[in-house]
Amino acid sequence: MSKIKFLVFAFIFSIAISCGQQKRYITYKVQEGETMRDIANRLDMKTRDLLRLNPDIGRKPVPNTTIIIPNPKFKNTTSTNIGESVNENEDIADVIEENNAEISENPTDSIKVVRVTYDYITHTVQPKETVYALTKKYNLSKDELIKLNPEFPGIKNNVLSIGQVVKVKAIENKIELPLEEDLKNFVTHDVKPKETVYSITRFYNITKDELIALNPEYPGIKDNYLAFGTRLRIRAIEDKLSSDEKTFYEDIIDIDEPINISFLLPFKADSYANNNSKDIFESNRLANMVTDFYLGAEMALDSIKAQGIALNVSVYDTGNRDEKVSEILENNLLDDADVIVGPFYNDKAEEVAKSVGVPVMFPHYSKSQSSFSASKIVKTEADREIHAEYLANYLRETYDGQNVFVVGDDSEQSNKNVKTLVDELTKHDSITKVHVLKPKDNYIDKARFTDVMKEKSDNIVVIASSDRVVVADALNSMIVLPEEVTVQVFAVEKGSAYDKIDNNKLARVNFSFITSSYADENASYVKAFNKKYKAKNNTIPTEYAIKGFDITYDVLMRLASGKSLIDTFNEGVSIRLENKFDYDKKFFGSTTNKGLYIVKYNSDLSLTRLK
Repeated sequence: MSKIKFLVFAFIFSIAISCGQQKRYITYKVQEGETMRDIANRLDMKTRDLLRLNPDIGRKPVPNTTIIIPNPKFKNTTSTNIGESVNENEDIADVIEENNAEISENPTDSIKVVRVTYDYITHTVQPKETVYALTKKYNLSKDELIKLNPEFPGIKNNVLSIGQVVKVKAIENKIELPLEEDLKNFVTHDVKPKETVYSITRFYNITKDELIALNPEYPGIKDNYLAFGTRLRIRAIEDKLSSDEKTFYEDIIDIDEPINISFLLPFKADSYANNNSKDIFESNRLANMVTDFYLGAEMALDSIKAQGIALNVSVYDTGNRDEKVSEILENNLLDDADVIVGPFYNDKAEEVAKSVGVPVMFPHYSKSQSSFSASKIVKTEADREIHAEYLANYLRETYDGQNVFVVGDDSEQSNKNVKTLVDELTKHDSITKVHVLKPKDNYIDKARFTDVMKEKSDNIVVIASSDRVVVADALNSMIVLPEEVTVQVFAVEKGSAYDKIDNNKLARVNFSFITSSYADENASYVKAFNKKYKAKNNTIPTEYAIKGFDITYDVLMRLASGKSLIDTFNEGVSIRLENKFDYDKKFFGSTTNKGLYIVKYNSDLSLTRLK
């Protein structure tokens, strides 16, 4: 028999907190005529730090607005959480409402953690041994054996394999250690102003229940309460993902001057002068894309202005295929812009980017965008090669002994994807073979999969092709497989090749795909946006409307920090309504957004985000 060390995250906390501890942060009601700068000066702190504590409040708050400030009466020789020591100021303290909500510090020094671990006594299955024989030999029930071995579901049906190592008894051990020492065993996150339980779970792709279970010493999480500065456990350190190295971009408003934003969009108003709206939009994909994009952008402009940020907005109709771009440049109409959104066409985007000194946001994906060379261009969607790299990275991190297949064709893009996948996957020490399948005589025979799929094996199939026939062949081959053979199918992208494929078929093969946008339709902020958009535009927002909102809002919020847009790209990842912005600025060449998701079909046809 042997013992296997196995950690289970169960905690018992003893917390000793002084009841007489003063509040470090308290609330203050803004007086008539006061600005955030006035209040900060009287507290002997920086305006920027006060705004960080109150990210939803502008520089000129409305009288009687309640804000968070450091407690002037807090006695501490160390600096506050915002980096400044605060001197006592009776003038401010006299008008404090002492019973309002606070932002508290967490006295972690007084918390002890009891980590519960288990040693397992195991048994190696011999020929002719049965589940019943094991339960009798080790004096446990079948249900107890099943519970000890969730990785072997066959036990429920009395199925055992020769050589299988099963756990037959758990021996509990308890180790007490300080909280700070325990935190070293986890990926952690320090709560910042404006962050919520939802934003943190969304960023790290964990559930609220998982966050609660990992942090039982903070019961307020259940009611969506987070204290500024709290250090939260996210996941066990051995389960750390490469994405855990990323940081949130913190929205900070620290600008007094207006932001100048210019839109270059091909509305083609002159071409449609004699058409009614039905003729324009009924079958005109470009007209719908451009109009929806700008309607979403307008929502973002309204939201930014509501936060006290001044804007100067210029909108230019670039005409048919952006033919008016050269004229706009010749007339120096973009000279005062801080950022430019558009044009829609590749060649015109390059032309603008080479003529101006500010970032040019290319607002959608184009097959030709990988050839961009102008340093001012910012690609708001990832190149397809990045899709393949992102997927390969996820599969490396989650690999657990499966057979790996990559399905491609001989197109240039597919060959690039296949090469990227194979090169990245084989960096994993245990992935020594990737089976690459391409059509023979315009067809991929199912036997080319099943001949490799061993009995009781788990398999991963990655589709790196956008060819309809290749996609159909791969998916059809996965529908009926030998007994106890499992498969999960991934796609570098879910494009038009999947338009006529039944979603039930995709769900049956655990279909997962890379996408640049993902929304939790049940999230309150999504529902609120949809309701507001419909009230204003009498329709629900399309993909391009949400793209217009997300790109515009993200750009303006980053510029509101008072820093250059490019500098903010180094300060973290932002997730807006549906789109993630994880920009990578090359020393030479354009900037690329690497913000992607991996999404999986569930059996009920709902979607779950894997990464």
